[in-house]
Amino acid sequence: MGLFSNKKIIILVVITIILIGLVGGTYAFFTSSKTNSGNIVGSTYNSNFGIEVFEVQKSTSLIPLSDDLVTTAITKTDNKCLDNDGQQICSLYKLDVVNNGSPIKLQGFIRTSTSTYTSNNLKYMVYTSNGNQFTPVTDTLTLTHGSGDTVYFKKDSNNYVTNMSDGTNSPQKITYYIVFWISEVEGDQNEDQSKSFDCKVGFESIYGDKLTSTFVVST
Repeated sequence: MGLFSNKKIIILVVITIILIGLVGGTYAFFTSSKTNSGNIVGSTYNSNFGIEVFEVQKSTSLIPLSDDLVTTAITKTDNKCLDNDGQQICSLYKLDVVNNGSPIKLQGFIRTSTSTYTSNNLKYMVYTSNGNQFTPVTDTLTLTHGSGDTVYFKKDSNNYVTNMSDGTNSPQKITYYIVFWISEVEGDQNEDQSKSFDCKVGFESIYGDKLTSTFVVST
């Protein structure tokens, strides 16, 4: 039996993730400045960071995927997020975070706008990569459904922090990969069909600066 083939439970799911105005386009930057505030008393802090998203595998008809096979699904040389039968098992996006200002610490998050989901099976995970070697930087995270619910990037149950060095003279960039999938569970998964989930992905600094962009997820 192939690694991803011959699944007993198949549900057709459409997940469309749209980063409005930013997919493969120009960086959207958040710019602000602060003086004599909080932990930076006596100094001037200049924030100028942005994000851009690229589609690696935009799936439109997902079948459930076992959580422990997600890394394998995205590290394949070809046909990432497809099983041995060509069925779509996840959606994968490349996310560039760029700093043109002072050194900054950022916390990534996904924030729910609206959702008709009732299950806890819609998941996401964040990775870095070196060539085709993907390393998870977060735990497997469950997307929640209440308006305003925020699921921060977390590793070992602690918020994962993106440390950006000084980009004033030369822009600093860190690349992440975000994967979305429907977690395979024992039993009927009909509750995951015909659902919708709208959310924002973003980063915020310890100084309160924040940049978000909208994702639309439909099943």
